[in-house]
Amino acid sequence: MNQTPQSLLSDNIQLVSLPEVCMQVQVMAEDPNCGADDLGRLIAKDTALTSRLLKLVNSAFYGFSSRVETVSRAVSLVGIAELRNITLAASAAEVFADIPGDLMDMVSFWRHSVFTGLVARKLAAECHVLHHERLFTAGLLHDVGRLLIFMRLPEQASEILASGREDHGDLCELERAILGFDHAEAGAELLHHWKLPPALCSAIRHHHAPRQASEAPLEAAILHLANAITHYLELSDTQHPSPYYDPYGALLNPRRALEEGLVVAAIPADPEIWQHKGLAKADLEGIIIESAHDFDEVLDLFYPLPSRSMT
Repeated sequence: MNQTPQSLLSDNIQLVSLPEVCMQVQVMAEDPNCGADDLGRLIAKDTALTSRLLKLVNSAFYGFSSRVETVSRAVSLVGIAELRNITLAASAAEVFADIPGDLMDMVSFWRHSVFTGLVARKLAAECHVLHHERLFTAGLLHDVGRLLIFMRLPEQASEILASGREDHGDLCELERAILGFDHAEAGAELLHHWKLPPALCSAIRHHHAPRQASEAPLEAAILHLANAITHYLELSDTQHPSPYYDPYGALLNPRRALEEGLVVAAIPADPEIWQHKGLAKADLEGIIIESAHDFDEVLDLFYPLPSRSMT
């Protein structure tokens, strides 16, 4: 039987269900009568989520001038829509926590995802995108379809990895050849199931081919560029390996990649993808450096990682 992105979800929906509190947040966020106090009381029932939310709101990621002590105050400051996205992003790792390490390096996966989200958020701000914070969630979850494939089709996922190592082929092309669809399509279906806004689902579906996006083409272009920048920063780290295991790598020290011109190569040749969206090459260095400044703290809040001193 041929698999489809939809069948990955319908075969066993419980496997990809969000934690109960997160699901309730998604429902309440749709209720026009729901207020900050209502959501605050719900989230307060989950001490881990409460702690993570307050740490994030009090971090440099938001940069509020005074300390936020309660969840209801946090909701009133960041907004219900943003709170909904934060809880979803914070819960996503729980859904895929049992993927074996020999199939997927989860440290590298979330490292890449968090930095892509940070860059996408800052790119969106430069492009004057309304509610640009939502692009952090899109960046954070842009590759979640890969995790869905690893969870539901581990043998085929291993075949895709092996094929990629042998011929360095394009990941999406390999996935389509073996599965009939790619991780961007799978991720969009999953996030639609999780009730992420349609514009962000479209951006994730088309983050490898933004010119194909009929809905939210600007968001797709931003996500495409943020993903490319992150990949090239990671490439610079593999070209200058350290004797120490470093899950953060060049993402914390991007100046070397900037100096070597690697990030310039990440800019798509088609100017419609970036130049006509109000971006210039000169903007990128500041965006990358600022993202690196936030990266350490934000990654630790969403997905605490092993010590960087491991050998």
